[in-house]
Amino acid sequence: MTAAGRAVAYLRGVGADVAAFPGRTAVYLRDVRAEVRKVTWPTLEDLRKSTTVIVIFLIVVGLLIGIIDWLWSVILISWLGRAFG
Repeated sequence: MTAAGRAVAYLRGVGADVAAFPGRTAVYLRDVRAEVRKVTWPTLEDLRKSTTVIVIFLIVVGLLIGIIDWLWSVILISWLGRAFG
């Protein structure tokens, strides 16, 4: 098969893919909708509890990072002060 023949065959295949796109998209969206209906969504109370836990955790981690950063700065400033002072 010549290069031109391969190009034509490829383009025919691409055309078939383009023509099938709307149908495949509709099937995909239908499948997504069916899967979303199977999801067990949390209650409002569960959502509030989870959010509270996450916010508290983030505050604690933020404070720990801040304390560690402050300690490192104090240590390095005193060390560099002795080394160069």
